[in-house]
Order: sequence, then structure tokens, then C-alpha cells
Amino acid sequence: MEQPYRYALLHPTFCQPRSTFQIMTMFKITKPSQILLAIGAMALLIMLKVPIWKILLSAPQYPEGLEMKIWHNTLTGDVQVISALNHYIGMRAISVEMFPEFQFLATIILIVAGICLVLAFIGRWWSALVYYLLLAMADVAALYDFYSWGYDYGHNLNPEAPIVIPGMSYQPPILGYKKLLNFEAWSLPDIGGWILMAVTFLSFAIVVYEWWRNRKQKKQPAHPKKASAAVAGMMVLMCASLLSCSTGPRPLQYGKDNCSFCKMTLMDQHYGAEIVTKKGKVYVFDDLNCMVRFEKQALVKSQDIAGRYVVDYLHNGVLIDQQTAVFVRSTVLKTPMASGVAAFAQQSDVVDTFSGKNQEILSWEQMLKDF
Repeated sequence: MEQPYRYALLHPTFCQPRSTFQIMTMFKITKPSQILLAIGAMALLIMLKVPIWKILLSAPQYPEGLEMKIWHNTLTGDVQVISALNHYIGMRAISVEMFPEFQFLATIILIVAGICLVLAFIGRWWSALVYYLLLAMADVAALYDFYSWGYDYGHNLNPEAPIVIPGMSYQPPILGYKKLLNFEAWSLPDIGGWILMAVTFLSFAIVVYEWWRNRKQKKQPAHPKKASAAVAGMMVLMCASLLSCSTGPRPLQYGKDNCSFCKMTLMDQHYGAEIVTKKGKVYVFDDLNCMVRFEKQALVKSQDIAGRYVVDYLHNGVLIDQQTAVFVRSTVLKTPMASGVAAFAQQSDVVDTFSGKNQEILSWEQMLKDF
């Protein structure tokens, strides 16, 4: 009787050579990568308990700002106030019923998390790739769904509204900043959104790392500790990048932005300042004394501030960190609100600019005292 293995060796499907791509996609990923993918899959479930997205609005009449948080099944925050304001320009009242997605979004999150967990346990490179593609498609689908809702909400206006501006639409931004009449609108991920983005980036990093590791070492397995350190390092960098995006400065829009304190339009690009809160809300100023007075009047709490930024006098519109800036007061400086103070990136710039002219170096503490 022939041995089974002899038949197998002669079978055409067994003898058929495999392509390089087939071999590469079937290899196992390292244990640390597999564990991180499993943790990422379970982290997706946190979206059932935290807000996923948020919309921030500010205007001269609302210096403290308005906020609406979007969860997987409801809306919270200043929803009624925002709806009342939107009524004047013909937009519909915002309600949970406007979002049919709320009825099944929890189920989708559970299904995606479950599939990702199974793919993590499979532990092959192809399963890690499918893991990433699944999350990437979920990200794109969510943004497209939000865009479709925003387009319909911002374009289908009541023609009998109290305020009608022909040709004007009020579609909120999908991600980032947009000026809507006298309101500044920000659309940003909240805790759940950052988790989804972080897990997506993590899976992409693991796919790339495991491909590179296998190509470089071929049959030599990577040391688990080294693999864990590499992937952990990528996670730290990604998290730092996401945090910096949410609380960093945004470019000042001269001729469009209005000072959050004096309400004057920013015009002179030698001057300007910005306060960014931990929630990502931005307050802009046309002069440094406006920023100081705004903060001294407790229009924003100090513990809520993530950063203060000032314009470098020698580089039009370029924002630098207030903590490293050099402040100079001089009678030759014609500032928008007569503070007579400008900011410089370094001490040598001050010497070059005011050589032989009357000038005084100020500390931030002196600025708080004088203004």
C-alpha cells in the first residue's frame, strides 16, 4: 500500500511553488504585536462608555464657548442652546432622532471589536493586515457619514428663517476649524474618536513593522523584548502626535479673525497671540495686552489652558511659545491696541532690531502686572 505522504508529495497542488507574496502573508507575527492588537480590539469597547466626537463653538457673545458631544447613542452638552441659535438662520433643531445610526452603532462597535479580537488571536500577518483595513474602512465610513449629515443639515435651510443670506450655507467642519458668520467652529475627536484613531494607527504600525522584520530577518525570529520595545515606542510617538494635534496652535487668519477681548479684526501680522485650552478651543488676540487682560478677567481659567502662543515680530504670523518668547516694550512699536510690546524668538533678535533705540525687556510676570 502506498504511503499517504508519497501521494501528497506527488499531488500537483502540493508541488506547485508558492509566490513570495503568499509566503510573506502567511508568516506569524510576534507575540507582543499579537498582544497589542488584542488590547487594541478590547479598547474599542471603551467607545460605548465615552463620547466619540465633539463640536465646539465660540463667538463674541459666547466667550466661554458652546460644546456638543456625540456619543454612540445620544448627544450631550449645549445642544438646546446651539439648536436655538441655529433656528435663526434656518437650520433644524438638533435631536437624537436626526441620527438613525444611534440605533445600531453599539452593535457595529461590538461586531468590529469582536472581529478584530479574532484576527489578533489568529496571529498571522494577513490577519493583522485585515485588522488594519477593517478599522481604516470604519474610519472612512464614519467621516463620510458625518459629512453627509453635515451637508444636509447645513444646506437644507428654512427659507422663512429670521436671518436669510442668499447663497450662504452653514455646513459644520468634518475635522478641524471653520468660520461660520461670527462663530468659530471646531470639530474634533473626543475620547472615543482618539481611541479609534490610535488603534487604527497602531495596527498600521504593526503591519509595517512585522513586514519589515520578516523581510530583514527572514527565518530568524525577532527577539520579543526588542519587538515589544519597538512597537511600544511607536505607540508613544503616535499618542504624543495625537495629543499635540488636539492642543497645538492654529494659524491666525488676518483680516478674518476677531480678537476675543476687544473684538477688533486682526490686521497687523507683526502682532497677535493665541490661547489654546486643553479641550482644543482657541482664543485669538490682536495685541498682547488683550491676551493678558482676557486671562486676568478669568474669561478662561488658568487650569484649563494648554498653551499660550505669541507672534514672532520678525516673522509675520508665525506663532511661538509664550514660555520661550522674549517680550520687548518700546515707543517705536505701533501695536494694534497700544500695548507697545512685541515678542521675539530670541534675545539676539532684540539686539538687532532695537540697536541704539529705546527698549525695555519684560518678563511674563511684568506683563501680567502692567496690563
